Amino acid sequence: MIVFEKIRWKNFLSTGNVFTEVDLTSHQTNLIIGTNGAGKSTVLDALTFALFGKPFRKINKPMLVNSINEKDCVTEVEFTIGKNEYKIVRGIKPNKFIIECNGQDWNQEASVVDQQKLLEQNVLKMNYKSFTQIVVLGSSTFVPFMRLPVAARREIIEDILDIQIFSVMNTLLKDKVRDNNTEIKDLEYQLKLSTDKIELQKNYMLELEKKTKSEIEKKEAIIETLRQDKAAALKNVADQTVVLTDYNTELKTLADNKKKLKQLNTFRVKIQQKINACKKETEFFINNHVCPTCTQEIGQDFRDQKINEGDTELLTLEKGFGDLEKSIEQEEQRESRFMKLSEKIVEINSTINQLNYEITSVDQQISSRQAEIEDLNSPTSSKKAEFEKLTAYVDEKKSIKDLFIASRKDKDTLSVAGELLKDSGIKSRIIRQYLPAMNKLIGDYLRRMDFYVNFTLDENFEETIKSRFRDVFSYESFSEGEKARIDLALLLTWRSVAKLKNSVDTNLLILDEIFDGSLDQNGSSELGWILRNFDEGTNVFVISHKESLEGKFDRTLKFEKVKNYSVVNLSLAETD
Repeated sequence: MIVFEKIRWKNFLSTGNVFTEVDLTSHQTNLIIGTNGAGKSTVLDALTFALFGKPFRKINKPMLVNSINEKDCVTEVEFTIGKNEYKIVRGIKPNKFIIECNGQDWNQEASVVDQQKLLEQNVLKMNYKSFTQIVVLGSSTFVPFMRLPVAARREIIEDILDIQIFSVMNTLLKDKVRDNNTEIKDLEYQLKLSTDKIELQKNYMLELEKKTKSEIEKKEAIIETLRQDKAAALKNVADQTVVLTDYNTELKTLADNKKKLKQLNTFRVKIQQKINACKKETEFFINNHVCPTCTQEIGQDFRDQKINEGDTELLTLEKGFGDLEKSIEQEEQRESRFMKLSEKIVEINSTINQLNYEITSVDQQISSRQAEIEDLNSPTSSKKAEFEKLTAYVDEKKSIKDLFIASRKDKDTLSVAGELLKDSGIKSRIIRQYLPAMNKLIGDYLRRMDFYVNFTLDENFEETIKSRFRDVFSYESFSEGEKARIDLALLLTWRSVAKLKNSVDTNLLILDEIFDGSLDQNGSSELGWILRNFDEGTNVFVISHKESLEGKFDRTLKFEKVKNYSVVNLSLAETD
């Protein structure tokens, strides 16, 4: 249980530079009164500002600082939870936010935002909104529950029961449904796109297969042509080889011709020399009768003998020379044949080498084409790559289809969840569960205020009011005082339900000008009795501008303006 013990403030709104302090536990019923502008609602603003960093009324934060002093605005609140004593200090100019637990700083390393979250979640166990449901009821602009439209009534109950989360969830669900529908449409498009890609890939692979077959056929035709060219070249090589063999055989027979021709030419020179010498000697004896050396006369017989011997020898030599010339001519013809054969052999060898090169080239081309055909038929070729692409497309389609099926299942689940999160769904079920307890609490509070009617609310939060005589009434048929009792019973019921639902229990209840316009004279006179008979351990503060209520409470805190500053005077009710 949170027991709020003390609230104090200075330089806050119309309060000056001296702390104003209010003990929150000293008396069960407390009246806070004052004229308009006297500062009677300051205690409520100071409390909410200290706890949550914002005032109860719609006042901008800079305007909270006293307009005269303009600095050192401070609010402090002290409370206990079990054995732990807490103090919160919050200020403006300078800004400060301090939380103490048992005299020690509490988690001051966190940022202001985080500090506030930790305070609300781990200490107070409530936020500003739940605080205004449990601790503070009403305001100067308060509209009684029964005068609210049905939709507003339902919103209040949903908030008290903490089931507004289902509305938030429903909003989030709608976003999720929208995202799911978008996802399904996108997946449908992706499925169609994936199917189209598969069909296109299949058609491409068929075309590729046709193209591959055509390419193979073209290459096989080229190989056949190359093989024919090779066969022709091989035949030509064989033919040339036969001729070459014949030429080489003939060439061997002519191999000695060169040497023999050289010898014959040497003999020819020698015979020619002998012929020339013979002719010279014969001419000498024909032309000379005297020896040129010794000047003796040469005998005619000797001369005739020499001339005859010379003619005979010359005839022999010339005949031999003629025979030699014929032999040389024959040998020169054989030499010419040798040279022509050598040239033809070289030519044939060159031809054979060229043919062999062409055959090797053809073999390489055949091997290359065969390798290309093997590559076209090979699973490692582009065909395999395209097949892998097709497989990837099929796998992609399967994945998309799985996602599509999952999204459809999600849609069904979201549809079920949507039905549950409608106002007619789980929220109505929860409300129906709590309605009997709510109606019982309302009846209990009315009876405690000596108002004996059977008041019940239905699922639409429309009332049914019956008297003990079973007469049926409406809320508007009652007096203002009776309406005030109903309003108070409802407010206290919501407080009890909120405490139960939010696991929050506190001693403090502040009623801010709720009854100022609704209580008649009799109702006002009964109010003190009602509050005195409220639960023990609850400290009730009623903020009002009705001074006629003074004396009906255990303690009265009267706010007044003194020299433009708000001050508070305390007075206690007289006891018998």
